[in-house]
Amino acid sequence: MNGGLTGLLGLGYWALGAKLYAPDDMGRNWAVIQAIMFVGSVTMLNFLLIRFVPQTARHTRALVLVCYGTGAAASALLALGFLATLSWWGPSFRHLHDWRSALWFLVMAVAWNLWNQQEGVFTGLRHAGWVPIVNMAFGLAKLVLLVAVAGAFPSDGVTLSWFVPVLVALAPVSYLIFGRLIPRHRAENFGRGPRPTHQDIWRYLGGAYLGGAFQYASISLIPVIVAAHLAEDANAYFQMAWALGMMLDLLALTLSMSLTVEGSFDTERLTSSARAALRRTLMLLPPVVLVVVVGAPFGLAFFGHDYAARGAPLLQVLALAVLPKALIELYIGVLRVENRTRLIAFLQAVRFLAVLGLLFPLIDPGHLGVIGMAILAVNTVVAFLVLPGLVRAIRGTAPSRPEAGGPVGPAGDFPAAGGRDIS
Repeated sequence: MNGGLTGLLGLGYWALGAKLYAPDDMGRNWAVIQAIMFVGSVTMLNFLLIRFVPQTARHTRALVLVCYGTGAAASALLALGFLATLSWWGPSFRHLHDWRSALWFLVMAVAWNLWNQQEGVFTGLRHAGWVPIVNMAFGLAKLVLLVAVAGAFPSDGVTLSWFVPVLVALAPVSYLIFGRLIPRHRAENFGRGPRPTHQDIWRYLGGAYLGGAFQYASISLIPVIVAAHLAEDANAYFQMAWALGMMLDLLALTLSMSLTVEGSFDTERLTSSARAALRRTLMLLPPVVLVVVVGAPFGLAFFGHDYAARGAPLLQVLALAVLPKALIELYIGVLRVENRTRLIAFLQAVRFLAVLGLLFPLIDPGHLGVIGMAILAVNTVVAFLVLPGLVRAIRGTAPSRPEAGGPVGPAGDFPAAGGRDIS
């Protein structure tokens, strides 16, 4: 539901943006948005939240606050590092040399980090129904602001419309999480099965963080790198197709996250949860991909300028690339439950570094679709490699090979011994 609503609102948002803002302004604004999204996303700890919140009770609040504080501090440091290296990133970021723009960049990166970690908390608390509600309100607010600030801020209105709603919504959403949902989670799950310890979480952290960092880099860092090699108008055509393609990625990622939460909450049902996730993937993604492949040239033509001619081929290939990626994400969801974080980090690193290695010789303003071909090729190869493991998982024959926290147990995932209990 969240993927569908986000996709529809996003389509409307970018259609309005293309009508109200010139391509060079769209390209510059979207490059900055992608940079903020990269800095804020690569430093968040959602992988810990969706993995361990389902198994905690008494100390859920402390776990969430630690993830918030660590992620916010890391995003601020990375934002400062990005601002210190602006000369590397091309003309789309030159206006950030002004200290006021730089300060806004820093604030928005931290806000985006916390905003996305809230989604991880909702999912980990098994109240993912709040995610589409919050994101729908966010999407509607973006649409209204996009129109409202177009006249007063023609150069930066897109970025402002994206992040002002985030800043405003952080407080009420935090109240919902800490004032209502976490206390309810504690009451409902207190004393339910063995709990993870600090040692378990620390052992899980390394490989899981690297895997998450490579995952978000493949979504947000790649378009920043492309933006550094394109003129602002050409970057607008690339970013439009990329943004719409990543909305399809959201479907695959959401199913994987849900699989991790349900598998962690009840490890005895991991096999049935994996089968259910695969059924939903096969039911949802192929029809959506078909619609995008067929309709991309017609849909982007509505945006005017050269969006259809230069962006549609890229969007079509990115849509196809989601199909093998969905299989990879499902397998990674299983690996998170089994605590095989080193393998997760390896798979995500291979995907990101392989695309990055192909990217530089393929960046061509006149043929943006070849960038999508590199992503499709890499996703297909990696999906082929993980397919045997995914088949074993859905058949219930996968070997139990946890790398952190001890053996998988029926009631929790970890034994109570071996460290301080943080239930």
